[in-house]
Amino acid sequence: MKLRSRLGVTLSALLGSLTLAVAVPTSAQAASCDNFGCDGHDPNVQTWQTGPVSPYGPYDLGGSFEYELRWGKTDGDQYSWGRLWYISGSDEQKWTVYVQRCTKSHSTCYWRLGEKKGGASGWTSKIPGGTNYYFTRTPMYYNPSGYEMRACVEDPSGDESCTPWY
Repeated sequence: MKLRSRLGVTLSALLGSLTLAVAVPTSAQAASCDNFGCDGHDPNVQTWQTGPVSPYGPYDLGGSFEYELRWGKTDGDQYSWGRLWYISGSDEQKWTVYVQRCTKSHSTCYWRLGEKKGGASGWTSKIPGGTNYYFTRTPMYYNPSGYEMRACVEDPSGDESCTPWY
């Protein structure tokens, strides 16, 4: 009877571990997107059918700072996000990058989606090529045909700069 009980406990623990391993996806996996279902996801781990490209930018903000709107198509849907470029050590944490999404009529708008401070952990990458430049990206947001998006940056004085609507 004890052997059966130990075997049952061991099998239950093993099955429980396997269930957890299958049910909890890692953050490095690309998400399967459906419309607004990928809002807030990291564009750097996504598999893209088209893009990603920069329809607007990079635009020079002065003092080694630039920003741009990025665009890509995954699972048949369009997504956009913003990126802030800078030289490491230039007080990048005082800058904020985000995106804005509005219906084309501007009757409904979302103003500071995916807000990230320069240098945000997990959202910042070094630009390839051995330079001292980095970029901080926002999460990606669905950009369907009835909407338009733009990337914006707020500088340390509170001034906002935005790309054109896309």
